[in-house]
Formats: sequence, structure tokens, C-alpha cells
Amino acid sequence: MTIRFNPRWLLVPALMFSLQFCRAQIDVPPSISFNLGDSNSPDAQLWDLGGSYRLDLTVMNNGFATPVGLSFILIQDGKGNLSSPTNDNTEEMDVTDNGVFTVTPTVKGKVTGSGGLARVHLTIHVRGSGTLANHNVNSFNASLTVDAETDPSSGDLLGTKKSKFAANFPGLTSIRGQADFSTPMPQGANATWNLTLQLAALKKVLGTAIVTTPSRAIGLNVSGELKKGVVKLTAKGSDTVPNTTGGVGAGAAMQLPPTFDSIVFKGHLLGQKLVFGFPEGD
Repeated sequence: MTIRFNPRWLLVPALMFSLQFCRAQIDVPPSISFNLGDSNSPDAQLWDLGGSYRLDLTVMNNGFATPVGLSFILIQDGKGNLSSPTNDNTEEMDVTDNGVFTVTPTVKGKVTGSGGLARVHLTIHVRGSGTLANHNVNSFNASLTVDAETDPSSGDLLGTKKSKFAANFPGLTSIRGQADFSTPMPQGANATWNLTLQLAALKKVLGTAIVTTPSRAIGLNVSGELKKGVVKLTAKGSDTVPNTTGGVGAGAAMQLPPTFDSIVFKGHLLGQKLVFGFPEGD
């Protein structure tokens, strides 16, 4: 009996071996890190505005300048939503030089922005008690509405239009007016950040990413593949990455070249759109 030999059958295993060999030539490092967001890369700048604030406003109330001071804590999640602590949220509020109050501020708002600029819209509702002009105030309510944006040169958060303040002290007086808004951001806040990828290349590329700002670490889960020598990754914010917090709502698409010395990035972090690393014209 004659057995015909067909060499085409060898092409399939030979091709599979070739692909495995090509993949083996690119070793994906287990840890890759990039320092981003300095003044030389404005498109990569990211603002983490969370922290403790102290506002000192001059509210124009019926033609009179009324000093108002308020402390509060701002929490910014991975999607840019703003809130306040649910526990241990007792702060101080001052009105003129004869009003002192213990208050609970409730913050609601949103951070947006792109190209290294963060824009903020927030409202702070305040309730509390204290004394005003030697009169006891058992309960009062106040609110402050702010529109502002980051100023990299000063490190301040600056109002883009007049802020609105209103307070009612039952049986005594009320204050309603506008104020110029300007406040330093929490100590250490700036637009720089670090992106660290922890990867394992099996059939697919899997791992985690940690975005580290001056005040915290934000976690993302990462998955992707190796195509034509380029590692293509998708990152989704998570609260399960060890030693991180507040990642839910963040997300990004990333590409790494075979040298792993640069990154192409497009995504949303902390409410801000970031696009950088693409060649000119893309």
C-alpha cells in the first residue's frame, strides 16, 4: 500500500510553533511604572482634590461685607463624584467675629475636565448649632454653591463665577449673597501621579494597575492581549486591589510597545478625561 505524503499538514503545527516562538521573544515585565503629569506633559496631568479644606469668604450681604469661615472634608471618587464623610464629620463655621458654630457639612458635586484642567461644581449644605452675637442658636441651616477650576501656577482652586452663600439663623437674622471663591488645595495636592502596572502574560495579559496621587492610591483591574508586539490593555476601576481605595468608576485603554518604556493612554480618572502618548496627528 502506498501512503501519500502531503507536506501541507506540517504547516499548521509549524505555524503554531512560530507564533509561540514570536510570543516568547517579548517578555512582559511583572511590574512597569510611569511618573506622569509634570509641567512638561500637561495632557497627562491629573488632579486629586480630596482632602480637608478651610474656606474664608467675604459674602456681600445687602451691601455689607460679611466674613464667613467654613471647614469641610471633600471626598472624590474614581468617577469624579464629590461627597463628604459619613462618620466623624463635625467641623467649625464662623460668621463675622461673633458667631461660632459646630456644624455637619454635606458635600455634593462633580469634578470634570480634560487637558490637565479640572473643573469643579459643588454644593455644601450645612446644619449645626452655636452662638451668634451672644445668642444661642440651637439649629440653623446654610448652603454654599461653588464653580471653580484648578490653577497649576498657584496650586489654588479658583472660582470661575461668583459663589452663592445663604444662611438662616431662626429668630435672629439671615445672610444671603455672593462671594469670590479662592482656596488652596489640600497640602501636597498637585497634578502629578504615578501609574504602576503589575502584569502576568499567560494566554492573555492579566493584572492590576495602581494610580498613586500625592494623597492616595486608586486601584484598577487590567486585562488585555499581545498583538503584533504591542501590549493592549483595558483597565477598570476596582475597590478590591490591595492597599488602594476609590477606584470604582475609573477606566482606561492603554498600549505598551515591546520596549515598555512609554505608554499610550486614553481614559477617565477621578472624573477627568486623559488622552496622551498618541503620535502627532492621531
